[in-house]
Amino acid sequence: MSVEKDRISKKQLAFFTIQTAIGEGALTVPFSVHSEASIDGWISMLLAGFATHLAIIMIWTICRKYPMMTMIEFLPKVAGKFAGHLISVLYIIYFIGIASVILMNYCRIINAWIFPTTPKWVIMTLMMVTSYYLAKEKLKIIARFETLVSILLIVIILLIFLPFSKGNPLYIFPIGQSGVGNMMKGMREAVITLAGFELLLMVYPQVKGKDREILKTMLISYTFVILFYVLIILSCFMFFSPMELKIIPEPVLYMLKAFSFRIVERSDLLFLSLWVVIVMTSIVNYVFLASTGITQILKIENSSKVTLLVVVVCLLLALLPHNFLFMSKLNKWFSYFALFMIYLIPIPLLLLSILRGRRKAAE
Repeated sequence: MSVEKDRISKKQLAFFTIQTAIGEGALTVPFSVHSEASIDGWISMLLAGFATHLAIIMIWTICRKYPMMTMIEFLPKVAGKFAGHLISVLYIIYFIGIASVILMNYCRIINAWIFPTTPKWVIMTLMMVTSYYLAKEKLKIIARFETLVSILLIVIILLIFLPFSKGNPLYIFPIGQSGVGNMMKGMREAVITLAGFELLLMVYPQVKGKDREILKTMLISYTFVILFYVLIILSCFMFFSPMELKIIPEPVLYMLKAFSFRIVERSDLLFLSLWVVIVMTSIVNYVFLASTGITQILKIENSSKVTLLVVVVCLLLALLPHNFLFMSKLNKWFSYFALFMIYLIPIPLLLLSILRGRRKAAE
């Protein structure tokens, strides 16, 4: 049970959710959805958003049955002691894995665009040291910080709007030409980018407000995230031709590189300078979720040492030797793991929680 003074408001939950969901994937999502769904990739993102909303409702339905417990505490009651602890460990591995993958992908982009001669370990270490100082704090402090830095999203959105003035709307027509099958394949790529709502399993008891208010906050937050990604995808699809998009892995940065101002020569570097904060908050949140899970499952009082351990593990995993081909394979493999953890596992958990509730009612 969480202490009342340490609980966060619904507004703070909204910004915590947005900062978790919006990460380095925004730089590459236009390329990934276009590779499967062609110019209908933005439709795939909308379909993925619908699936994500259903998954949020499903997870919320489970959490509302145990409002004062985190996932670590209620899973043994729902799935049994052994299965519950096993699923908890899988989620902790997932949290650590996704933080490491985000770090690896962002470091690759930073190396390619800003610091090509700087060793990767330097960039990664600086990112994780900074992340540790925030992740070791309580949820309320983290949420306050992320509410403050969310103002950067306004600047980022304004930068994304720039290409519309020089874009060609005809590039996205005719709508639906890729076919339903390809749009569904693009949807698979899009749902991975929308990962983050699973945080509700860990922070639900630390949020002030009624159950329906928490659900409403999550749905509104993710509606913003989905529209944000659709905006990015459409801006890239209208700026580049379909043939160009096939060969541009980071279309957002190439697109912004074409714009300059009197005081800013390269808007892509301005974008990356702001984006590093957004990516850091995403890593912080996953490190926090992982360390909270480990602290609860092992019943450890000093959570800062656990957070430090998680940060070191993430850093070591990200520092493993890899190249672009390995990263592509890793991203693909981890995307399937993420789909399993955040979209498939909640289904049997929901069914089990309903059955448990009926048995108690019958008794």
